[in-house]
Amino acid sequence: MEKTVNKAIIRYLKKHFPNEWKAIIKRMKELRPGLAAKAPDIGGKENILADNIDMFILFIAYYEASDRRMNGDAIDEIIDDLYRHHKFLGVFLNANHKRLFSFFKKKLYRKYREYAALVKEKQAHGEWRETWGMIVDPNNDSESFSFTLVGCPLVEYAKKYGYMELMPHMCGLDHAYAKLMHTRLIRTHTVATGADSCDYRYVPDKSETAKNYTGKTI
Repeated sequence: MEKTVNKAIIRYLKKHFPNEWKAIIKRMKELRPGLAAKAPDIGGKENILADNIDMFILFIAYYEASDRRMNGDAIDEIIDDLYRHHKFLGVFLNANHKRLFSFFKKKLYRKYREYAALVKEKQAHGEWRETWGMIVDPNNDSESFSFTLVGCPLVEYAKKYGYMELMPHMCGLDHAYAKLMHTRLIRTHTVATGADSCDYRYVPDKSETAKNYTGKTI
């Protein structure tokens, strides 16, 4: 996924910084190791959510390398570009097909429950203290695919080092993923907006819930 996102960022740089894009990339590569060294150790490849930190650091490195010109609006544009370039995947990942949605729910719930159990095990031994906690299917909801992430190391990093203005835009990537799968993400609170957790509830975008929901979603 990181390579895909990086390609989208480079497309953005070529469009908006045609005379500087190579220099920005070079500077990003120089800055990234130092920024990554400040991130908490949450297990690397053993942690299935660790890629989120790597992606976040990638954006931060470009942000700094561009003298903070590649800001929140840039992230929004890059996310839109990612969606346009991968919209075709919706043909194969259409959550409105009940059997397909049920298959992916079952597979992902198993994977996420394994993650939640591993986090408890690691933290009992003093490891992975700053990773996301996870509650799978918190409402026992047959219609949706849902989970809750407790805490957020990205927000903690952003608070500590001065990147909170980027967080709402980074969170927007979740809505792009939802659109690719023909789902609607109903999310009423996030750690980035001051809560202690982020609620995720994905419903097929042609479902009655998706059509009729008028509450808050962020």
